[in-house]
Amino acid sequence: MNKRLEITLFGIFHSVGAVLLTRETIQAGVSIYGHKKWQKIISNIALDPKAEKLMNEASHTVGHSLRPVYSAQGIAMHGHGFGMEVFLDGKYIPISMVEAENRTLQPSALMRQYKPGDMLAVFWAKREDAMFFRWEDVDDLNQEEVSLAYDNLAPMLATKYPFDLALDVTWRGKRGRRKTHGKEAALSAFEHVFHKAK
Repeated sequence: MNKRLEITLFGIFHSVGAVLLTRETIQAGVSIYGHKKWQKIISNIALDPKAEKLMNEASHTVGHSLRPVYSAQGIAMHGHGFGMEVFLDGKYIPISMVEAENRTLQPSALMRQYKPGDMLAVFWAKREDAMFFRWEDVDDLNQEEVSLAYDNLAPMLATKYPFDLALDVTWRGKRGRRKTHGKEAALSAFEHVFHKAK
């Protein structure tokens, strides 16, 4: 009988985004909006996938593109309370190990075409949450068939501590239907760092 596979990642949910800013873009943005409002605009563009209207308006106003070069949402694997639960047709399945696919994001890799004085603005914020993945028509489950995809963002966040962000789960190479809680809580603890091109 075909079954439903459900996998939940829970812990501290993070939204992370990065926007490339030329020196001319920064000067225009600060001149037009003021330092505080300019930083708020860039933060919203970096972190909110629905900020298309703001991105287009601000890009037009400053005369430069303000499109994120990196945007991700996931659960911090080294954060408080990180965990994973697996259920097959409602029955809890203990998983001791999963395969992993990961990459390390280096700020310099996103700034290859930029000049000295240009910046990569990286913003992140968090909340407690969970991510749910679901597959239908699953015949059976071996833990070797489950794979966790994550990004190592420690270089991007300029932290000496590990920061791996779990982004996705696959089963037999297939992505499940992904969702978070229906009513999302507001993000908090906003932080940022600026990487200068050399």
